[in-house]
Amino acid sequence: MDNPKTEEEPKNEGMYLEAMKQLQDKFNTFNKKRIIIENKNKMLAKELLTCYGLVRIIDSLINPENTDFQVMMSIEILRGYMSDVVDECILDFRPEEDDD
Repeated sequence: MDNPKTEEEPKNEGMYLEAMKQLQDKFNTFNKKRIIIENKNKMLAKELLTCYGLVRIIDSLINPENTDFQVMMSIEILRGYMSDVVDECILDFRPEEDDD
């Protein structure tokens, strides 16, 4: 008498192994993409910090007597905006808001 379970076991085992191989391939692909995104994120953060530093230097070196008012205001607005972006996106700092 043939046992039907023993005939199905190799088939089920093969299907299981194939499914696990596919899952491992998907995980490896996902992991490679994740690493690329993390590296790009780090490079973007580095570039953003460099830009923020340059804007702060320009803001501190600007002479109000020899600079157009609109240029001064634009630099100050840009510095404030860049400061917020650095705080929120790079330093992950968000000031607590009052709920009152």
